[in-house]
Amino acid sequence: MENNLKKNNSIMKKMIFPLIIVMLIQTSLFCATILWGGTIKKLNDNSFDILNERVINRKNYIQNEMLQRWSKTSETELAINSSVKKVLDENNASIKDVGINEEINKEIIKNISKDLIYLLRKNSVTGSFIILNNKDIEDDSINSKDEISRTGLYIRDLDPKFNPNDNSDLLIERGSSEIARNFGISMDSYWAPKFSFKSENERKGDNFFYKPFRAAIDNPNTSSSNLGYWGSQFLLTSAGDRVITYSVPLIYEDGTVYGVLGIDLGINYLRELLPYGEINENKKGNYILGVDRNDDLAFENVVSNGYTFKEKFWDGLHSNLEQKESYKNVYKVKNEDDGKIKESTYASVQYLDLYNSNTPFENERWALLGIIEEKSLLCFSKRVETLVIVSVAVSLVIGLIGIYIASRLFTKPIVLLVNKVRNSNPSKPVNLDKINISEIDELSSAIELLSANVADSSSKLSQIIEMADMPIGAFELYKNGDNVFCTKGFFSIFATEDEFQEYGYISKSKFLKKMKEMDTYLQKNYKTENIYIYKFESKDKKSKWIRLNLVEDDLKILGVVVDVTKEFIEKMKIEYERDFDILTNLLNRRAFYSQVREKFENKEELKIAAFIMWDLDNLKYINDTYGHDAGDEYIRCAADILKKFISWNGIVSRLSGDEFYVFIYGYESKDSIRTIINSVKTQMNNTLLKLHDGTEFKIRASAGISWYPSDSTNYDELMKYADFAMYQIKNTIKGEVSEFDINIYNKDSFLLHNREELNKLIDGQLVEYAFQPIVDCKGEVFAYEALMRPKMETFSSPMDVIRLARSQSKLYQIERITWFKALKSFKRYREKFGVCKLFLNSIPNNNLSKVDFEDIEDLYGNYLNRVVLEITENDKISEDFIDKKKVYINNWNIEIALDDFGTGYNGDAVLLYIMPNYVKIDMSIVRGIDKDEDRKKILKNLISYSKERNIKVIAEGVETKSEMEALVAIGIDYIQGYYVGKPEFVPQDISDKIKQELKICYENRDDIV
Repeated sequence: MENNLKKNNSIMKKMIFPLIIVMLIQTSLFCATILWGGTIKKLNDNSFDILNERVINRKNYIQNEMLQRWSKTSETELAINSSVKKVLDENNASIKDVGINEEINKEIIKNISKDLIYLLRKNSVTGSFIILNNKDIEDDSINSKDEISRTGLYIRDLDPKFNPNDNSDLLIERGSSEIARNFGISMDSYWAPKFSFKSENERKGDNFFYKPFRAAIDNPNTSSSNLGYWGSQFLLTSAGDRVITYSVPLIYEDGTVYGVLGIDLGINYLRELLPYGEINENKKGNYILGVDRNDDLAFENVVSNGYTFKEKFWDGLHSNLEQKESYKNVYKVKNEDDGKIKESTYASVQYLDLYNSNTPFENERWALLGIIEEKSLLCFSKRVETLVIVSVAVSLVIGLIGIYIASRLFTKPIVLLVNKVRNSNPSKPVNLDKINISEIDELSSAIELLSANVADSSSKLSQIIEMADMPIGAFELYKNGDNVFCTKGFFSIFATEDEFQEYGYISKSKFLKKMKEMDTYLQKNYKTENIYIYKFESKDKKSKWIRLNLVEDDLKILGVVVDVTKEFIEKMKIEYERDFDILTNLLNRRAFYSQVREKFENKEELKIAAFIMWDLDNLKYINDTYGHDAGDEYIRCAADILKKFISWNGIVSRLSGDEFYVFIYGYESKDSIRTIINSVKTQMNNTLLKLHDGTEFKIRASAGISWYPSDSTNYDELMKYADFAMYQIKNTIKGEVSEFDINIYNKDSFLLHNREELNKLIDGQLVEYAFQPIVDCKGEVFAYEALMRPKMETFSSPMDVIRLARSQSKLYQIERITWFKALKSFKRYREKFGVCKLFLNSIPNNNLSKVDFEDIEDLYGNYLNRVVLEITENDKISEDFIDKKKVYINNWNIEIALDDFGTGYNGDAVLLYIMPNYVKIDMSIVRGIDKDEDRKKILKNLISYSKERNIKVIAEGVETKSEMEALVAIGIDYIQGYYVGKPEFVPQDISDKIKQELKICYENRDDIV
């Protein structure tokens, strides 16, 4: 009951929500304009432009230094070439002697030392060097893996900005000690007299020598300025400062390349020229001077300077950028998954134009990269974005507070008015104060008028119900009210011992408490939506049923209680009649199935169980003899006995008519259940039913048992197996109990389950007849036997049809079909038959009706004298049936053949009684007769006996040539079998081969008299 009291939305909520929605829409539009209207993007683009501008300015400065100052070596080249020429002329030597003749080398180095120092001072570089080499670059000594020494001079100035009057600030790295003494230059701690190189491909650090030298050889007639090479950082020795180099080949006037001239720039000196603080105000940027050798945005870091990511962008490492351009000349730095870069990082890439087009080193593109993290680069736009969000959030909070205060001020008078209405006495008119809001004041006036009307009518409902004198009550509960209106006698309908008689307006808490007490009697299985059923029991044990109906809307709950005892008693009666058999008070089929299936869901409870089908014997006889009232008494008496199973964990049901189901479960062994069944069976056998005329009649029933789980664990199969076992015992020994046998079932189950199939076969005459030739010993066809072939897959052979027809007492219908269908085919194929006879199988103990015999005579009278009636061995022959058949047989001149002589019921006695025209020897005697003398003697005796009485002997089932030859030799009259001819639906003559074989056999046999 309490769950139905749901709070509705207040007027304050109705006011606040629309205002909040409007405010949110306005805020969203503002945010969308600022954040997604292009403002933030414009700020971001501006940040990228500033980055590009600063990197371009620094790039231009570095490029200008590299091209206009550091790499200006042409003046020194001319001076060196002039000095070399002078030395060679003075020593009467050629350019080929350079590098070989040590004296000439020393003289050249001595003469150019001042030029090298001048180059160092003029270009403001940290080092200058010259290397002499007179050998071709392809010389074996150059390509050897041993160290290669070359004469030269290498001078360094660690601080190019400081220029004293002497050479005290210089150091000789490579060169003659004599030069150091002559020029007052100190020798470095790692000084060596000559340069040492590995082969061209052995050490990358020697590129400053090999690359320009190789370029000059590979590109003759090219000026040295276009063959200059900017080399990446390297260490001249294992210790010392890293440097980058610019080197050009020295080319003599005849084009001979005899050495390399170059300068170096210390990495620390270059870092001073890359002030990373200018990239960003917070000085968190990074400059990298790098080389892109493959045009794939993978830069070798030559010089780097910066605070951020030193371990990632340090000298000698690589900076890999994404191929997609984030902004003009700005790319994202790839995250190599090494954890060194966690934030998005951008690089402004500005390439330096150090090489002319179509020069050897134009593909080695030097670039200046300005690198900065996204959070530093775009910090201003992020700050603007944050300020917008914060300001919007603050505005929202202020707006919400303002809306709430305004709503409270508006709704407070209304709340006071509501409380006054709620606390007013419903039975009296209410007077409300004005709140100076026209719409609310009009509502107050309407409430005052309505209150007066309600007060007047509230008492009328109880009066009307009381006058109607009906067991009905009602209540009305307003969800926001404190009182509940109840009609007089509302609680008395519930018939509890507590005499609670209050009515009219009572407090809601007291009403809900009382209804809560009623939950004890609530029938939860009958509960539906808004309908509750209560069951009370009086002191005299009589049940009383009460129905509570609820109708609920947004304001109130209306409930009506009605005494529905009579309705429920009628309903339970209908349910009982639905589940129980009225005659026996046992479960009917539906209820039995439901209960047993419920047990099958808990198979551990079943253990060993038995499904028993009982079928009362002699019920039809009692109904026909003593009337159906006596039959009902017979059924009730049997049912009372079968009810004993209920006390032994059994479920008992009357299926229909004279059939009962019993299911016993929960036992450890079959013997325990067998004992119970035998006990009930014994009681049934000892029970006598005394009929109205004083006649006493024994109760008899046949029963079939199937076992769970040994026979099956399936309900339907257990029922089917029990039905089959009952059917078996019913058709053998009535009044007994039989247990299911799967072997018998596999053999004969079709007798039980194919009853309807037999009806279809009979109604549709779904059989046809094949004709097998019967041949005399001379090779001529004497007759054809009509053999039944069912058209339904259910029946595999004619014997299945006969057995099922016998079990259902329908042999007459089969006999009739055989006569009419076989004769119809005989007439249809009369030209094929010629003068041959037709052997027609007849069931001995079945005769056609007089009408059937007359119809046969009318339809086929001209052919009946050629019919041979074959008496089968299936049943014991009744003389009465045979005598009646002989009346028509004699009239039609039909001959008789005794089928399967020697088996079944067709023995000597039948032969003497019928005196047939033909005797057909069963195949059990014919098979293997060519190898068995005993069979031959039996057949010879029969032939001898038959010839004396003019009876023809037919051997059937002949399947081999040797059997046929033995039979002809013994003196048989006719032969039938697969070897001679197979059954065909259209009669066929035998083959010429068989005819010839028979003719030979007949001619060779001894005549038998």
